[in-house]
Amino acid sequence: MKRFLILTITLIASVLFTLPSFAFTPGKWSHKDQFVFFKGKKGPSKEIVRNSEGQVIYVAEYIYDADGHLVQETYSDKEGKSDGKTIFRYTEGLVTSEEVYGQNDTLVERKDFVYKGKILKRLIIKNFEGKNLISYSLETNKDGMLVSGEGKNSESKDIESFRIIPDPKKLNVQIQFLLDDKKIKHGEIHFKYDAKGNLVEREFFQAEFHRVNKLKYKADGSLESFSFHVKQGDNWVLEKTHFLVYDENSKSKVSKQDKKEEFLTNGNNPPLEH
Repeated sequence: MKRFLILTITLIASVLFTLPSFAFTPGKWSHKDQFVFFKGKKGPSKEIVRNSEGQVIYVAEYIYDADGHLVQETYSDKEGKSDGKTIFRYTEGLVTSEEVYGQNDTLVERKDFVYKGKILKRLIIKNFEGKNLISYSLETNKDGMLVSGEGKNSESKDIESFRIIPDPKKLNVQIQFLLDDKKIKHGEIHFKYDAKGNLVEREFFQAEFHRVNKLKYKADGSLESFSFHVKQGDNWVLEKTHFLVYDENSKSKVSKQDKKEEFLTNGNNPPLEH
């Protein structure tokens, strides 16, 4: 069966894509996007991932610049051993590159972000040698919101695309359709929001695969945790939960305007996500 490129999208004034075989996974939603693409406000200092039994399986720690943008995240495994890092670089407040390093500080991949004005128009994924792997082109509406995009694999020449529409039956839901090179749908992701505009659920459908990501917020509006559930037969099974830790003197709180700009965050490709 053909392996799809399923795109990762963050819908705001700019976007973030990721792909299956590298550091991030297709359709991965990330709470960190608002501190990379938006008006940074310094987010959580640490992220602790626990499995369904409550055991720690992964830890990430974050460093921010003076403007609140995320500039580095470092990873450690369940035994506390270093598991690499990601570095974000900015120019005039816009992220221009994302570099992923392995355990020995060796470059694994690089993402270059290309803008027209302040709107992200292209994303180029490169390997550790600087060779282009996948190129994405993006389309926005008159308000600068992302509505569609297309990704092309430099080697296989495979092309996949997506489009985003409001759910005609539910005002608090957005739907992202994932399309193959013949524009035939092979999956979709539903984004559900609460009355405050918070993303509370992402539901992913592809063939027989069905997955849900549920998000929980604190009273001040900051994200407290998010969990991943997969449907097995008629039952939902918890896979893992990400818990966020904030410094008391620098808690993250996103303004209403920022929430409006965020608007939509993409789902994920579960089997490959870390």
